[in-house]
Amino acid sequence: MNNAAQASGKAVLAKSGESARGKAAAKHKRNRAGRPTADELERRKLIVMEVATDMFIRDGFAATTLLEIAKKAGVATRTLYQHFGDKEAIFREVIFARDTARIAPPVLEGGEDLTTALRKAAHYSYLVALRSRSIDLMRLMIAESGRFPELMSQVATAIFTRFTGNVAQLFRQLAEQGKIPDGDHDQSAGLFVDLLLGNHTVMIYFGWAVVRPSDQDIDIKINLFIHGRFGRSKDIG
Repeated sequence: MNNAAQASGKAVLAKSGESARGKAAAKHKRNRAGRPTADELERRKLIVMEVATDMFIRDGFAATTLLEIAKKAGVATRTLYQHFGDKEAIFREVIFARDTARIAPPVLEGGEDLTTALRKAAHYSYLVALRSRSIDLMRLMIAESGRFPELMSQVATAIFTRFTGNVAQLFRQLAEQGKIPDGDHDQSAGLFVDLLLGNHTVMIYFGWAVVRPSDQDIDIKINLFIHGRFGRSKDIG
């Protein structure tokens, strides 16, 4: 075979290889477009959840449509059905996300006295209950409780149980360090949270009040709780 033939053969082979690589790349690209990665799916889900939450809060369940959620989130409506289900399923995801929102619970640190520890628990309680997003979602739960009574009851119970459980754990730590007497710490947590939040928080949820408790209000309630719950005990550290 002469040099010209060899060169021609190499050119054909090179072109064939480039074509094969091009087809493989195109196929890979199509696969990626048709089957998004796990990270991409998670990113899309977070966007959908954020958009759906905003729309349910703003417009309520009945006035929100899957088409509007999909359009705002930048995904196809079929994507919502594939990964979430119908509108009710997305709404349930939004409400359960309200339950799973995590805020670091209060932890007793070395050298903290009882008042300081309870002040920390108070700020944790108000952060859980009175963040802007918490208020918006609680109002949504109240508004839709007639449509989804079992769901709202289930989520509200889970929220309150975990919330007071975190406060009860702080009371156990206080007892372990001898700062309060041993006793029913779950009950103490429930009483403390009830005293802190009370009717004023309910009024905020319904939009009848806007003023948040001041540090002075918190200290008054803490002193009232300490003297009412432990005032006669000699074991307070």
